[in-house]
Amino acid sequence: MPSTAAIRRQIESSLAARIPGALSVRFHRDPELVPTGIAEVDTLLQGGLPQGGLSEVTGPACSGKTTLVSSLLAGVTRQGAACAYVDAADAFDPLSAAALGIDLGRLLWVRGERPLERSAERTRESWARLDQALRATDLLLSAGGFRIIVLDTGGAMDIGAEQVRRVPLASWYRYRLQAEKSQALFLLLTQTPCAKSCASVVLHCAEAKERWESAAGKGLPLLAGFEFNISADRKRGALLEAIPSFPFGKKPVCAAETPWKRTALWAG
Repeated sequence: MPSTAAIRRQIESSLAARIPGALSVRFHRDPELVPTGIAEVDTLLQGGLPQGGLSEVTGPACSGKTTLVSSLLAGVTRQGAACAYVDAADAFDPLSAAALGIDLGRLLWVRGERPLERSAERTRESWARLDQALRATDLLLSAGGFRIIVLDTGGAMDIGAEQVRRVPLASWYRYRLQAEKSQALFLLLTQTPCAKSCASVVLHCAEAKERWESAAGKGLPLLAGFEFNISADRKRGALLEAIPSFPFGKKPVCAAETPWKRTALWAG
């Protein structure tokens, strides 16, 4: 009777053409982290967002999602890497992006059509724009060559959260696999979590608070910036180690909120 080692060698040799190392143990390697450029957020994430996977940033309008992504893109494009921004609602402002330090020469901007004013046709048009954005994201992830690919699904007045939630989970899973293959950081901007277990990191942004300062020599206050609050729900791999211990079989809870501030361009 052949030994266990002989049986194993026989199985591996028969599967070698289709599944190399079928019975070999594969050790998990910690992914490379891409810093966001915001010290408070990078501390919360223990270095940054994991490359080669799907991360999701959620929150209502005016919660700091775009500011956070702009800081991330500014740091990566300054290093000479190419990035892509799929803008489903055509809400991206290149002038503000350049003022925040993004190298527009290294950013591919995929624009969606602006929404119609007629409310009766907005739902149908929103579905069409979301479908176009998903197709463009699929092509970019398959092509490779981008270090960061952002899919911005827009705000409440553009593409509704209920429409994004109806995207099949299989689509997010495919995008995650494509990001792993191309070693790109795929960043999804939504109002509420949609990618579920496919996301390596989920960041929750709370509604921002304004900071007002009195103008010199004038009684009128001046908007000086915003204070944001963000929390992280880390799901997979080594990122789970950063979450406090929790009972076996139960989902980890979100980390405590971390505040961070941003000064307005005119106040700086």
